[in-house]
Amino acid sequence: MNRTLLPLILIIISITAFFMWINPHYQNVKTLQSQLAESNDALAKFAQLDSLRASLVDKENALDPAGLDKLKKLLPDNIDNIRLFLDIQGVASRYGTSIGDISVPDQSSQSSSGGAIGPTGSQFGQMALAFSVNTSYDNLLLFLGDLEKSLRIVEIRSIAFASDDANPNTYKVTLGINAFWLNTKIAPVAISQ
Repeated sequence: MNRTLLPLILIIISITAFFMWINPHYQNVKTLQSQLAESNDALAKFAQLDSLRASLVDKENALDPAGLDKLKKLLPDNIDNIRLFLDIQGVASRYGTSIGDISVPDQSSQSSSGGAIGPTGSQFGQMALAFSVNTSYDNLLLFLGDLEKSLRIVEIRSIAFASDDANPNTYKVTLGINAFWLNTKIAPVAISQ
């Protein structure tokens, strides 16, 4: 009886050990293996992103610093209204005038593409600004020509004239412009495998 009972007890112990100890550990190992595969995939994508970042940094470092400064002035990465008005004042001062009546119109009246400040899906931001200058018509043409040639991208959206009764050759010109900046908070681009 010992001969038949001992193998039966060993089989029962083996089955119990499998369900109580071996199978839970085996399931844990399978879970860890899947997590390891996900981690390795994430590391591979990180290495790909790191090499892409390094190549972009190398390209940026290869750019001419003066050209890069001009590019940052052309399309800055923030609104920087003060710098814009200082640049416009610099252009206006060449023609013996200064800008005045500076205002930022109500943002709710603008279209959704250039409206409120905040994150959008667009690659650039847009904001409306207004100011006025007192100048002659000839100087206004020169002023607008210089404004057109300046590095900062602006769009003239409105222009209004008012004559000066005391000096018939001088006009109060109110300009409404749209200023643009690069939106650095756009959704990241997906990297293909």
